[in-house]
Amino acid sequence: MFAIWQNKKLYLRGEDELAIQLIKLGCEPFTTNELNKRFVLSQYYALSDQVMRNNMLCRKLIILSIQQIRNQKLDRTLRKLNRLKDLPNLTIKHERALIKVGITDVAMLREIGAENALVELKKSGSGATLDFYWKLVCALQNKNSQFLSQSEKERLLKKLNEILRKNGLKGYRKLDDE
Repeated sequence: MFAIWQNKKLYLRGEDELAIQLIKLGCEPFTTNELNKRFVLSQYYALSDQVMRNNMLCRKLIILSIQQIRNQKLDRTLRKLNRLKDLPNLTIKHERALIKVGITDVAMLREIGAENALVELKKSGSGATLDFYWKLVCALQNKNSQFLSQSEKERLLKKLNEILRKNGLKGYRKLDDE
């Protein structure tokens, strides 16, 4: 919630730099609610008359508040998505197999890529299948592996086989070759 209307005042949410900017503009922090003393919103500031009269400034501050909230929400979501099993298509089984070969989080998987992850899995003998590869590729693209088209699979298989052979491993002959 980026703003609250109470007692004929607009309270705008702001933290860090935005809070400092609001205070400099004469906005007062929301302290307590007269009706409910337990209801305290420490990150909300009552917009001053000066700000309310200036439509451009008011609009700018509201947009900054909304952007700040969106960025915070995105940060929380990304922190949650750091676990491998939280990616689309991947389960705890996939996460454990990847951890055994030293791939411990999403950032590391993104860095080495699905193909090199499969190479490591094959080297360790951890049951690296084409289905596992499709799931890895699609997890990194945030898409369901069941929606890969035949042409996408063929292109990805060609790429995978090149990397497998460069690492001295046997490639897959065809798509059915699990």
